[in-house]
Amino acid sequence: MKKINTSLAAFISLISCTALADSSLTPQDEVNYGDPTATYSSFGLSRSSERTQLNSTFGWGAGNMIFADLGAADKKDEQGKIDFDYRVRYFKVNDGLGYSVDVVGDRNTTTALVGGMYKFDITKNISLFPMLYGGYMKSKLDMPIKDSNETFKDSSLVQGGLYAMYAFDDGHWLYANPKATYVSRAKDFVPQIEVGGGYMINSNMSVGFKVDHTAESKISKKDTVGWLQASVYF
Repeated sequence: MKKINTSLAAFISLISCTALADSSLTPQDEVNYGDPTATYSSFGLSRSSERTQLNSTFGWGAGNMIFADLGAADKKDEQGKIDFDYRVRYFKVNDGLGYSVDVVGDRNTTTALVGGMYKFDITKNISLFPMLYGGYMKSKLDMPIKDSNETFKDSSLVQGGLYAMYAFDDGHWLYANPKATYVSRAKDFVPQIEVGGGYMINSNMSVGFKVDHTAESKISKKDTVGWLQASVYF
């Protein structure tokens, strides 16, 4: 993996120095920021070997959350335009049951998903979140289907997954999120898994990592991307 860019390194260094100045690190008694059903607000920065992404969340009331991410690649795309990506999601939690509206896209593709999850606390530290979503994908470009002469631009989707989290008593967390998306036009599944974690530097700052892996299918290539992250909560 290439060296992390200067902006992320400076951000991590800044919050690390702030943490050293804070000698009273408080456990996260009320919320663990790795919990997808938690309510909080934050701003962060993520960096892979080729992309930078701004991350933000805004939480209010009884379990309302808005997630907004905006990223860009270091290099322009084949058409000489900025290679950007985005994600906006509204999430509502109600007594362990959550539902969301999720829009993900880039310059050429937009995907919208609607569905939900349910939280099961296995122990004080281990939680499971089964998820099920349905939606639609729309593309400006023809998407080829492997071992076939067919292509498609639009398709309905069904996605199922499981988010499993271990929450440490001091507020740190580890998680794994395997999922599979059925693309009806291709008549095939795209398996994916995301694993990661976060470490609380002090009561309102964290650094973390995640690894995204996509398996090969009729419409996807095998790919693994690692990210480093830094976030401030308020």
